[in-house]
Amino acid sequence: MAKLYFRYGAMNSAKSANLLMVAHNYRSQNKPVLLMKPAKDTRWDAEACITSRAILAKEPALTFTDRENLYEIIAAHIEGNKIYAVLLDEAQFITEEQALQLAHVVDKLNIPVLCYGLKNRAAKGKLFAGSYALLYWADSIEELKNTCQYCNKKATQNLLCIDNVPEYSPEEVVMADIDGDLKIVPVCRAHYLNPPATD
Repeated sequence: MAKLYFRYGAMNSAKSANLLMVAHNYRSQNKPVLLMKPAKDTRWDAEACITSRAILAKEPALTFTDRENLYEIIAAHIEGNKIYAVLLDEAQFITEEQALQLAHVVDKLNIPVLCYGLKNRAAKGKLFAGSYALLYWADSIEELKNTCQYCNKKATQNLLCIDNVPEYSPEEVVMADIDGDLKIVPVCRAHYLNPPATD
């Protein structure tokens, strides 16, 4: 039976790399998959691709906006294309309604949907709307683990730094990476609340 999967992790926990490896595994068995990502993800020059820092690979992906119905997109796609799974990156950026639409893909079309994304926002005590909905609707929830930037504890938080100064009240959508003047680093709870001073 098909399931809705939510595989989450802190920043830099190889979520996109995991997605690309799953896509490779399906394709190596001659089982086509549909790769998707929200159009909000503009970190890689707004390319319609899923890209990973971990394995330096990228794959074309179907992008969509908040206003689009994911069930309808996938149902239309399979009219002329048999697929064995939907793999969705940056799932934290989907809407709550789109998370339910993905559940309908699983239940009505019998297609597994694997969603990869962040759970926690950089804003203190906040979850992403898409992640919140996936935690509610998913049949299977799995954490992809990473270690804290500053110690060997498990990274559970995403710390946004602007010019090395922590920011605890950012907007929900912030395009940042793991280095630069605007960066998001994976940290444990203790270092999220009390990050070490940096120059």
